[in-house]
Formats: sequence, C-alpha cells, structure tokens
Amino acid sequence: MSAGPRLIVGLGNPGMEYHGTRHNVGFRVLDVFAHAEHLSFRRSPYQGYMAKRGSGSAEVYLLKPTTFMNLSGRSVRAAMRDLRIEPAQVVVVCDDLDLPAGRLRLRSEGSAGGHNGLKSVIAEIGSDAFARLRIGIGRPPDDDVVRFVLGAPRGEDARRLHWAVENAVACLQAAIALGVAEAMNQFNGRSAPA
Repeated sequence: MSAGPRLIVGLGNPGMEYHGTRHNVGFRVLDVFAHAEHLSFRRSPYQGYMAKRGSGSAEVYLLKPTTFMNLSGRSVRAAMRDLRIEPAQVVVVCDDLDLPAGRLRLRSEGSAGGHNGLKSVIAEIGSDAFARLRIGIGRPPDDDVVRFVLGAPRGEDARRLHWAVENAVACLQAAIALGVAEAMNQFNGRSAPA
C-alpha cells in the first residue's frame, strides 16, 4: 500500500444552484486540482463524477458524489469496493464551520465533527480511519447556518476561500507525493494572509 491516497473525495451538492457555495468547497478543490493536472471528470458508475490521475500503482481517483451531501457515503462506499481501496487510502475534502474562513486542517482520521457528509461516509464505509482535509468557512454572523453554508462567499470571505482552495490543491499534491503525514506537517494551520 502506498503512503499517499488513492481516492480523493470532494464533498458538495450537485446542481447549478449550489455551484460556488461554501458547502461546495470540496467540489471546488477537486475542480481546481483536475484543471491543474489536466484531468477530466466523467460520469462514473458510483453516483458521481470521477477523474483519474496516473496509471498502475500510481493511480489516484478524484470523486465528486452526486448523491447530495447527506448521502455522500453511498458513492464513496461503491467506489472503494470496486476499486479495492482501503479507508487509509482515502482523503475527503469538505467545508468546516468551526475553522476560520481560509484555514486548512488535514487529519489522518477522526470524527465527523457535526458534518453530515462526513457522517454519511463514516456510516457507509464503517470506519472513520480515513483522512479529511477541512477547509474553514467560518461561522455566520447570525444563527442561520443553512443559509450561510448554501450561500456564496463575498468580499474578504471569497478571497480567503480562494486562497484556501489553491493551498488545498497543493496539500493534496503533497499528500500524493509524500504521504498524508508529511502533508499534515507542511499545511496544517495554514491560513489565508490578512
């Protein structure tokens, strides 16, 4: 088993109405990653869109589930089963309300932390021993969390998230090349400059 991930999952919701929202930052990271690596997403048999980087033992798959956030685990489980990928070879990229906007946090395993997409993945694959790259989106100024996560960032928030997406791509590239532990050392705690 290689030190780096074999499956990178970006969490989000399908449909143009969700494009560019805070909750879809996982999709955005994979889109930027694919563009940087000259990869194309195609509809897969795993209820999502998939791209492939490399070949043979160097294959890495990118997956954007189209099941909607709360059912993301169904897509992940099917891909892992067919591609014979273990939880330790997976990285899930998602938004995080509890991190300041623009902050990155990579962990090799852990709880869902209240994130419904992560809850679904854990429930479906029966393990929390997969890496997750959380992108901080901050908390709303009021208590309307749903409106906030399903809204598009503006102004300073948009700038910070743009920075975070670019750095998340670099973090994933480091995880593939050097392993998750080294990527954690290099990228954890990085925040968009003020």
